[in-house]
Amino acid sequence: MRDQDRTLDAILYSTLMKYLLLSLFCPILSFAQDLHPVSFAPSCCSERTAMPIYTYDPEASGQMLQVYEANKHSEKTIFYQGKYDPWKDSEWNDTELYNQNYIVPPGTLPIAKGKFLDQTELANIHFEEFLFFMVKDSGRYQDKPYIPKQESKYVLNYFKNPEFSFFPVLAVTYETAETYCQWRAEKLNIGLQEILIDESRKYKFAGRLPTKAEWLKAAGSTTEEIRIMPHEVSKKASLFIEEDIVKNRFADESMLVKASFIGYNVNLKYESDGVPIMIPQYIYSFEPNDRGFYNLYGNVKELVAEGYAIGGSYLTPNTDEAIFEEDDTQAYKTDVGFRCIVEIVEQ
Repeated sequence: MRDQDRTLDAILYSTLMKYLLLSLFCPILSFAQDLHPVSFAPSCCSERTAMPIYTYDPEASGQMLQVYEANKHSEKTIFYQGKYDPWKDSEWNDTELYNQNYIVPPGTLPIAKGKFLDQTELANIHFEEFLFFMVKDSGRYQDKPYIPKQESKYVLNYFKNPEFSFFPVLAVTYETAETYCQWRAEKLNIGLQEILIDESRKYKFAGRLPTKAEWLKAAGSTTEEIRIMPHEVSKKASLFIEEDIVKNRFADESMLVKASFIGYNVNLKYESDGVPIMIPQYIYSFEPNDRGFYNLYGNVKELVAEGYAIGGSYLTPNTDEAIFEEDDTQAYKTDVGFRCIVEIVEQ
C-alpha cells in the first residue's frame, strides 16, 4: 500500500497547480464566480468536462447550439441557498482531504485520496452534452441506446426543455450511467494530458458510479444532515413556479397561493405543508451537507455501483426505511438520477 501511495504521489502538484487547473482547465469553477450556473447564464464551459456547452438537437442532425437561452425567472427557486465553496471554507482548511494536492476534476469534491465525487446530481444539460458527443464522435444514431426512457410529458416538458437545463436527468439506466461516467473521464483526460505533458510517468482519470459505501460516506448521517426548516416564496420564486412548474403541468395552481411553507432542507416528501411538485429541483437547491455535497438525500434517488438506486427522492418520505430502499427500477422513473466518481489511476 505504501508503494502504491508513493506511485500516486508522482502526480502530486503544489496547491497552486490545483487552483490553476480550476481556473484555466475549468473556467466555470473560477473563484470569481459568485453564483452557480443556471440555464440563462450557464457560463462558457461544462461543469463536468470543462468543454464548451452545447445543446443536443437530434432533429437537426446533432447541430451545435450553444446554450444561452432559457426562462427569465431562473431555476434558483425558493429552495436555493446560494453558492457554497468548501475550497474557501475555513472549516476545511486543515483537513487532509482538502489539503491533498491532486488535480481536482471539475464539478467534484474529494471523498478519499485521489478520489472525487460530483458535488451535485448529473443535470439534463450535462447529459445532453454526452448525447451530442455520442453523435459527433461515433456517428449518427449512436446516441439512441442512451436516451433516457421517459414518458412523453417528461421528455418534452422537462428533459428537452432548456428551462430545466440544470435539473437532474431522470430515468437513466445503470448501464447508461456507467457509460456516461467512463466517457466523462475520457474527455477530462484530454485536458489532463496537456498538463502532464512533461511528466515522466503518465496518469489519467477513471470514471464510474460510486459504491454504496462511498455514497454513504459522502452523504453522512441522516439525523445530522436532514432538518426541517421554513422556506419563503419570493416574488421571483412565485414567477418561476407559475411560468415553469404549473404551466408545464408539474404542479397544481394551488401552489401559487403559498407565501411560505415548512419543509426539509433536502427535497423529501413532506405530507402536511410541503410543495407537491412532480419533478425534482435545481441541482444546487437546498443546503449542501457539511462535506459540501448537494442533495445526496432527497431530490432524486441515485444509482450506485451495485446496480440499484438509494438516497430517497421528492417522492420519498423521511424515514430510513424509505431513504435506504434499494430501488432496482430505473427506466421511466421520474425520481432516479446519478452522480459519478472520478479517480486518479496509473496508465
